[in-house]
Amino acid sequence: LSYNKSMYISVNGRIAKKKQVETFIFDVLEHLMPRLKRKVSIDVNIVTRCDKQHYALCLGDKNSVEIELARGSCETKFSLDEMMLNLAHELVHAKQFIKGELHPNLNRWKSLDYSNTAYSRQPWEKEAYLLEDKLLEIYWKTNGKSK
Repeated sequence: LSYNKSMYISVNGRIAKKKQVETFIFDVLEHLMPRLKRKVSIDVNIVTRCDKQHYALCLGDKNSVEIELARGSCETKFSLDEMMLNLAHELVHAKQFIKGELHPNLNRWKSLDYSNTAYSRQPWEKEAYLLEDKLLEIYWKTNGKSK
C-alpha cells in the first residue's frame, strides 16, 4: 500500500480493521516525518507472540523498517487499542531509524554510544514512551477508529 510517493506500507497477518490500521500507520509517520522525500518501506507483521514476550519489535535503517506486532503476550490477548498503542511506540522507533537517529545496531543514538545504558534511560525509548499516548489519541481514538 503506497500513500504517497515516498512511503510504502504493508501490513501482513490477521488484524481487525486492517484498512484503518494502515491509515493509522501512514498518519503517524506523516506526523513524525512531514518532509520525508525519499522512498522508504515499512513492513508491519502481525504475529501471535513476539520473541521473549515483547509486545512488539522494530528493526530497521534509513531505507526500510520491519515491525513485529504481537496479538498477545504470555496468557494475555491484547485489545485492538492496546495493539495500536504498541504500534504507535514502534512507529516512533521507525522514524528514529529512517531519520538516522537510531543506529541499526540499537546502541547508538545521534552518534553517541549508549550500549551500557539501562533500557528505561535509552533516549530512543524515552522518546517512544513520551509520544505513544499522544499519537494514539490523535490518530486512532480521535479519528473515530477506535471501538
